Amino acid sequence: PVAVAPLALEARGARSACILICDITRPVPNGLFLPILVKQLMDAGVAANKITILVATGLHRPNEGEEMRELIGNDWVMNAVTVANHFARNDEDHVDLGKTPRGTAVKLDRRFVDADIRIATGLVEPHFMAGWSGGRKVIAPGVAHKETITTFHSARFMAHPRAANCILDGNPLHEEQLAIVKMLGKVYALNTVIDEDRDLVHVD
Repeated sequence: PVAVAPLALEARGARSACILICDITRPVPNGLFLPILVKQLMDAGVAANKITILVATGLHRPNEGEEMRELIGNDWVMNAVTVANHFARNDEDHVDLGKTPRGTAVKLDRRFVDADIRIATGLVEPHFMAGWSGGRKVIAPGVAHKETITTFHSARFMAHPRAANCILDGNPLHEEQLAIVKMLGKVYALNTVIDEDRDLVHVD
């Protein structure tokens, strides 16, 4: 992680932005921070119709209708910008960035790849394979093509003894995700931590 200026300054001169959010399976308090992010992007001069909130579904089903409204958590945001689901099986929706040093094919949603400002948001909690969720995991597998996702779920990663809860050091899945983010380029992140009542206790 690198310290950056306020988003309203970082985004000056940008023509487009894409904000990744987790799907409905993660209790992320989107309604608290999405209005702030969107307003800061607009204050920086990014047009509302050039801001996309992309639901990082991975291979999960899309979130639609009232479920999507619940997920976004703010009606102004729902009506102000484009809100869409990622579809991992749509070949044409992805950009092929090549392969990682380990040989994983890296194909990511072009709406995120092509955006001038890329923001990944999420929830930090223990993850049974990646060690911890949030950040890089919202990008891959979150908005990755099915080929990339199924590689992550292969025995090569799942059977590794370091691919486990709360382990990052030597975790091959975590290292692969970091390699993918490096291939993608500059990404901003907003990660949250919630308590047992699902109340927000920390933002980073």
